[in-house]
Amino acid sequence: MKRKIAVPADENGILESHFGHCQFFEIFETIDNQIISHEKMVPPPHEPGVLPKWLANNDVTDVLVGGIGDGALKILAYKNINVFKGITALPAKELIAKFLNGTLELSDKSCNHDHHEHNHEHHHEHKHEHHHHKHHK
Repeated sequence: MKRKIAVPADENGILESHFGHCQFFEIFETIDNQIISHEKMVPPPHEPGVLPKWLANNDVTDVLVGGIGDGALKILAYKNINVFKGITALPAKELIAKFLNGTLELSDKSCNHDHHEHNHEHHHEHKHEHHHHKHHK
């Protein structure tokens, strides 16, 4: 399966704690959980709704974030982009490796303005679980 995974990052490639305030997006293209390309892209200036649309135009399928606002979440969902939120600030390459091998931990500790959505997030996270053991012969 082909995916394009975006991680909002700072100049050092570390996950930026809030989606809308990042300087760069580390974009990883994967096929069957193997990275086939990686690029660092500068997003357009931050305005409401701009980043989700920009990511969709760049064929992104998944976004790994620390914190993200409700408006951006709604637009990403509308564009069929999966959002994995509440992620610890680590280097983007490390987060992608954990995401691909199924060990990425999600929590809402880093997203203090979205607590009222906790139950909704919980269901969203589990909707996208991957069970790689089914693919082994």
